[in-house]
Amino acid sequence: MNFTSSKINIETIVSKNLEFLIPVYQRPYVWDDIEIIKLLEDLRNNFKNNLSEYFVGNTYVIKSSKGNRTNLYEVIDGQQRFTTFWLISLCFQTMGITSELKNYLIVKNDIRFDFDIRKEVYEYLKGLLDGSSQKRFDDVSKMEFLKNIAKGVRTIEGFLKQKTEKNNENELVQMDLEGFGKYIYENVKFIFNEAPANTDLNALFVALGTSGIQLQQSDILKARLLGKLKKDAKNDAKIIIQCAKIWEACENMTNYFESNVKASFNFDTSKIEKHQFKTFDESIFSISTVVEENRNNQLTISQIVETDINPIAIEKESFRNTKCRSILNFNMFLLHVLRIYNKKDISSLDSKKLLEIVDIEEIKDVKSFFELMWKVRYQFDKHVVKWLKDEDESQDEDEKLLLSGINTSDIFSRNEKSFSNLQMLQSILYFNNIPNQVWLTPFLDFLLINDVDNLDETIVLDELERIDNVLLPGDKKEMSWNLLNGTVEKPKFDFINDLSKGHGTHFNHYWFYKLEYLLWKNWNDKTNEKFKRYRITSKNSVEHVFPQNEEYKTKLDDLNDGTDWLNCFGNLALLSVGQNSSYSNQDVDKKRIDFNRKDVFDSLKLAKIYANPNWNTNEIKEHQEEMIGIIEAHYNPSN
Repeated sequence: MNFTSSKINIETIVSKNLEFLIPVYQRPYVWDDIEIIKLLEDLRNNFKNNLSEYFVGNTYVIKSSKGNRTNLYEVIDGQQRFTTFWLISLCFQTMGITSELKNYLIVKNDIRFDFDIRKEVYEYLKGLLDGSSQKRFDDVSKMEFLKNIAKGVRTIEGFLKQKTEKNNENELVQMDLEGFGKYIYENVKFIFNEAPANTDLNALFVALGTSGIQLQQSDILKARLLGKLKKDAKNDAKIIIQCAKIWEACENMTNYFESNVKASFNFDTSKIEKHQFKTFDESIFSISTVVEENRNNQLTISQIVETDINPIAIEKESFRNTKCRSILNFNMFLLHVLRIYNKKDISSLDSKKLLEIVDIEEIKDVKSFFELMWKVRYQFDKHVVKWLKDEDESQDEDEKLLLSGINTSDIFSRNEKSFSNLQMLQSILYFNNIPNQVWLTPFLDFLLINDVDNLDETIVLDELERIDNVLLPGDKKEMSWNLLNGTVEKPKFDFINDLSKGHGTHFNHYWFYKLEYLLWKNWNDKTNEKFKRYRITSKNSVEHVFPQNEEYKTKLDDLNDGTDWLNCFGNLALLSVGQNSSYSNQDVDKKRIDFNRKDVFDSLKLAKIYANPNWNTNEIKEHQEEMIGIIEAHYNPSN
């Protein structure tokens, strides 16, 4: 693919009347004050040192077919830089600094930028020129697509208001702002890479997505899907915008779904009920007042773009627990949705190869795919653990894997749920490094098929236990697909024989994790404070309770049964590296003292072990038989 490349400056953009269209797949303006100040300082240093050119890097565009505008280019990469220089030009204009930069602001009596979907950004930029934005937009600090633009303007104004600077002799001199503006206008250079006319955009996105350009693969996929949606004559522009907004609501994995929906759609937040988020209902979630009033009409793309889509405010959250961190990224989430949608398995679950994996031709009904994405995201946020701050642990600021429920008094905030079997089992699945969390596909599909809002949680737990039991052997991706399509059989494996061998540090960590879950689920005294503080966390170091090199050179008794009791399952526990090293090669009595001094159990298996006043071969054997018996009862409850 051959690009036409040229070196252009802002003066060339003005003289050629170039206009820029920001397509739907582009993210909002995200430059912060650090990036803007660095750019301005670099520009000022180049200006002071009379350097002839300042390069701001490659930009990639393709000629747009929108309307009859011959000089309109769709910006594939470069939006952040083009916008930043527009904001710099704006500040020169509003601060009364004489500069040709004012010509960069407008073209043909309109601002130089157009936006495929985010009309509020266009209106805000336009309002910055005529001074109307302050009246029309109440608090842009709460608006996702505008807040960084507003902050950028304040940063640039602050920089230009300095008035003085140090020269090469370290003396304070007056800033030559008019000369500085002239330098920016004439000497800032872009490498303007234009894709050929009639370029296959899919091929272009793939090429750019793998060439180091900062395009998110999910953004490219979004553009492809919306492009396919546009080609279908039965879809009016309202449907296209709805789907774009659904995508926006689903892609932010660092906030809860209902808050994302609030940021992307208009609806009466005082009357909405939490169950109404389960499916997308256009009678509840509208994209604009005007579109909603004309929802029965067939509107064109251009009409929708010109529609006054009301800016959506993201309110400051009053609850600390409204933010979260997902256990998977958005690309991986999309792959799980695709598996459910396709009703057949996909080639890979590598989130870095999203564009290679997703064949949009196999997505026959794009609208239904977006609506499925909405449904899956609702279930994902309702029933899957997230990384959260545990508010019950006021002295511990570490994140923990927690489930949360929508607050009864404010559905746009969350309350952490009490630790449960479901949360603990998901922690097991997460920390056991199951590739790409493949258990999620059958689990989410189960939640979609069944009306889980009205199901007892034990039914949901039973299903997840079934999934976990099946995923143990073999190819977990294939097993998860068999679970999804109902072709899986109960696995047959001899775990009793395996757990009876002396594998030592080579035991599969899964068994330690699984045992911790079963012990927690069936613990006798759940009022014990150390137990209440206990959490299943990431652990990867096998501890020998009776040490391999005991400090007093004591050895285990030999039962003459051919079993290596030192390295058997009964004498081992799974800990973090730090926990393991703290016990070292101390004798068992010292380890027991250290364990009991802690205010939380390091391991429930160890709690069982250190409840014994003695620890030798017979105790190891008895403990092992008890632990294997617990696991056996779980897998074969009828025995």
